Amino acid sequence: MDTHLYEELEHLSIAEKRSLGEALIISAESDASAPLVTEAQRAELKSRLAYHRDHPEPGITFAELKSKLLASLH
Repeated sequence: MDTHLYEELEHLSIAEKRSLGEALIISAESDASAPLVTEAQRAELKSRLAYHRDHPEPGITFAELKSKLLASLH
């Protein structure tokens, strides 16, 4: 946190600190209730999942992917 901002917050009265705290909690709760993905993203995820279920070919491990990526850098 910005030192200047912190110093300003320290000078607030108890009532002001409590009010600010309550406002921050309300703000955080409203942010938490917002959807994590958009409807377009949700549709894309559903489409990819449906494709995967219809075409369950095996993938590669993370170690294999990492190895291929590192090899492509050289």
